[in-house]
This record gives sequence, structure tokens and C-alpha cells, in this order.
Amino acid sequence: MQQLMKRLMWWVGILIFAASALQAAVFKPEQINTLALVKEIALRYPDKNNETFAKTAMAICQTETSSGVFKVGDIGKDPNIFKASLGVMQVRLQTARFVAQKLDLQEIKSMSDVKLVNKLLSDDRFNIEVAVQFIVWLSNNTNHDYFRTVSRYNGGNSNYAYYNRVMRNMKLIQKETNLMDDLE
Repeated sequence: MQQLMKRLMWWVGILIFAASALQAAVFKPEQINTLALVKEIALRYPDKNNETFAKTAMAICQTETSSGVFKVGDIGKDPNIFKASLGVMQVRLQTARFVAQKLDLQEIKSMSDVKLVNKLLSDDRFNIEVAVQFIVWLSNNTNHDYFRTVSRYNGGNSNYAYYNRVMRNMKLIQKETNLMDDLE
């Protein structure tokens, strides 16, 4: 009986060790680096109320691409790359054009669709800048309604499922990293 208890305790210890090791590896270093870049860029773009969206942008990045793991979305629905969601923040070509028009971003306005799609896919910093400016534009144009800002990022005016995923990912990032420690 004592031998059985020792063996059982050994297995419990192994399981606890394995569970803690898995929890510690929720985010890989590349994902942490991507989220840190999102934070850095988001802090540079305040809305009209001087509010920044670093937490929100990081949570959206986690929701959309698992922090940069999956950089092409919606391709299964329609194999047309010009209609796909692209890059770490899943920005569509149409969204990038919209942001460029609304904010008069000449660099984007002057790009061909092919060049813009390539840049959205290959340049994380550029992709994040477009996405964050879109989030700020959404905030400014929804009377700073946070729920609608987040919902509309994913194409809906009232997308509870998406909003809830973003909020869960915000809590996950806050719990598993120190990226939000210095943010309000």
C-alpha cells in the first residue's frame, strides 16, 4: 500500500510539473515579440480623447492570428488574396484603402493592390500601424463606444462573440505576460 501511494504521488508530481510547464509556454518568444511590437505602435496613436489602445490591439492580434502565428485568414472561404485578411492584425486590402482614404495616408494611396497586399503580409510594423489607426478611427467614429469599436474591427456593429474572444485574450495576455503591467 505504501509503495502504491509513493507511485501515485510520483505521478501527481509529474502531472503538476507538466501542467505548469504547459502553462508557462502559453506564449512563445516570437508571439511575445509580436505583442510587444503591437503595444509599442499602439501607444503612438491616441484617439481624440488622448486614449491609446495598446491592450485592445494586443488582444485583437491574439484573437486574429494567435499573435502572428497565422498571417493569412479567410483564404479558405475565397482563394482571392485580395479579399483575404492579411498579416498579424488581419487587415484586408479594402480596410487598408479605407484607412488611407479617411486619414489621407499618401504612402498607401500610391501603392498598387499587389504592392499593398505584399506589404500587409510581409511588414508586421506596417500592418500593425494600419490596424491601430483603424482602431483609433473606429473609436473616434463610434463616440468612443468601446464595444462597438472592438466589434466593428471584425466587421460587425454588434459582434458579441468576437468582443468576448478579444476580452478573454486580453485577460490571457495580462495573466501570462508582463506586457500590460505598465498600462492603465
